[in-house]
Amino acid sequence: MASPQIDVDEIIETLVQIRQRGHSAHSVFRDWVNLMLFALQRRDDPYLEIVDDYRERGDMDHPDGQRSVDLFSKAFGQLQERMAATDADVLGAVYEEYGMSSDTFGQHFTPHRVCETMVEITGLVDKNDTEDRQSVCDPACGSGRMLLTAGRKQPDALFVGQDKDPLCARMTALNCCFLNLDAYIVQGDSLTVEFQRAWETSYSPMGGSVRELDDEGVEDLHGWMTDAHSVC
Repeated sequence: MASPQIDVDEIIETLVQIRQRGHSAHSVFRDWVNLMLFALQRRDDPYLEIVDDYRERGDMDHPDGQRSVDLFSKAFGQLQERMAATDADVLGAVYEEYGMSSDTFGQHFTPHRVCETMVEITGLVDKNDTEDRQSVCDPACGSGRMLLTAGRKQPDALFVGQDKDPLCARMTALNCCFLNLDAYIVQGDSLTVEFQRAWETSYSPMGGSVRELDDEGVEDLHGWMTDAHSVC
C-alpha cells in the first residue's frame, strides 16, 4: 500500500476513469508512464502511437477534457503537484495503490521511512559537508525511491539505478527527472551485468531533463559501470 503521508487518491481516480473504458490496469499505468517519458523527451512519434491507439477505440466520442489523452495529461499534472508538495516517490505510491505490485515478481517497494533509515546508515553526507562528488547506486531500484531519498540529502551526487523490470526503470527515470537529479537509469539485470536500455537525467536551474541513450551510449555506460565496480 502507499505510504499514509502521500495522498494519491485523485491520481488513482483519474486513471480509473480510463481503465473503466475497457482497458486493463496494467496497460493504463504503462501507457501513462510512457506518455510522460516521451513527452519529457519530446519524442512525438512514439507518443502519438499511444494516443492513436486510444483514439481508435472510440476515445474521440468523449467531450474535450474527458478523452483518455486528456485524462492522462490531468494525471500527469496531479502527479507533478503531489511531487512538488512532498518530494516523495508519489509515482511509486500510485503504482502500489493502483494495484500494480506483484508477489510473483517481488515488486513491493521499500517503505519511505525505511529508505530514510537506510540512507542514514550508508553514511551519505549532507551537500555542504564535502567537496568530493558522491555516487549513489541502487542495483534493484524499483521506482527509484531510495535514490530520491538520497537525492533530498545530497542533490549534488551522481545517482545510478538499475532494474530488470522495464516499467520500474522508466519510473525511476521519471522520478530522477522530476527531482532534478544527475542520474543514469539502466534497464537490465544487475546480477548478470546485462544492459538493455538506459536513460540519463540531468540537473538544470530550469528543472530536470531526461533522454534515452543510444546503443553507443549504453555500451559506454556499461563499460564505465563495469570498471567502477571492478575497482570497488
